[in-house]
Amino acid sequence: MTARVVTVSVLGLLIMAFVASPAAAHGRGSDATNFTSVITATPEVDGLQWQVLNGDEYLELRNDTDDEVRVPGYTGEPYLRIGPEGVFRNRNSAATYLNEDRFGQTAVPAGVGAQEDPEWEQISEGSTYAWHDHRIHWMAQADPPAVAANPGTVQTVNAWTVPVEIGGASREVAGDLIWVPGQSPLVWLIPAVVLLSIPIIIPLSRSEPDPESFTWRALSRAGGMIALVIAAANVLHLIDDLGATPVPFSQSIVSAVQTFAFIAIGVFGAVRAIQSRDGAFTALGVSAGTIFIGQGLLYFSVLGASQTASVFPGWLTRTVIAASLAQVIPLGVAAVMGTRALLAEFDGVPITTEEQS
Repeated sequence: MTARVVTVSVLGLLIMAFVASPAAAHGRGSDATNFTSVITATPEVDGLQWQVLNGDEYLELRNDTDDEVRVPGYTGEPYLRIGPEGVFRNRNSAATYLNEDRFGQTAVPAGVGAQEDPEWEQISEGSTYAWHDHRIHWMAQADPPAVAANPGTVQTVNAWTVPVEIGGASREVAGDLIWVPGQSPLVWLIPAVVLLSIPIIIPLSRSEPDPESFTWRALSRAGGMIALVIAAANVLHLIDDLGATPVPFSQSIVSAVQTFAFIAIGVFGAVRAIQSRDGAFTALGVSAGTIFIGQGLLYFSVLGASQTASVFPGWLTRTVIAASLAQVIPLGVAAVMGTRALLAEFDGVPITTEEQS
């Protein structure tokens, strides 16, 4: 194995180790859930549009009226003002900090509380805002007792309300939190493994696996094409990172850069494999491992969840993730078999048909 191949492998593995952990903090994997919040009643005011995003994760209001809508925090303190002049948030509301994450685990600074005078900060010049409202979703890490007892049944977990103030009048948004069971990830993984294995089985089935023959060049190219198509398909994931979740651009761009790094490594390894030159099978292995970890394994939960954050249809999102996971099997086999053949050539030991079988 040449120094160049070793360098490619080490750099690929180092980059995977560096970006895998941060990437898990945001994206489709962390947004996957079997809960969905359904709005059942809203204030009868023309120009107000309410919706729940990402299953049960965000409550969003679009205010096209001339009146400001105020949303109180969890102890009744002023929290949000959404209106024609923009979106304002009270820095002295505990909800400002508790709503920073899905489970309300952000620490509330000392001196913040309902007894303090509001300190308003403008966070948007528009009149649309989405926030983690913990009144609309299940806050515990464990499933509700009724769900734990019967997880395979669609069931209403609880009814919820979010109070609002419109033009000085108290109103509320109401809804139901519903458990919708997911399905087995194998529904997506088994077909993906079968389909992606076909282009690899064909060159492996040739009768003379000689390192210098067309068979092994065909194997390298077939594996490279699979890796290239799957890496390119993950551009959809890059779009999701930027648009699926209503978080500040500064947070989305970090996740997008991580996704781009995974895709870039996957494409590089795929191209090297297609070229069928020195280190092609090692590059193919690095490509397969990178996509498997960064674009598949971190998002495995999406395959078994009924709800996930995506700007694309759920079936398309799950297909890309399933392919990113499944490809490691046929491409791993191709990388091992191809490397074995080439190492045998370097050692001057030909591989026989019997050894191949």
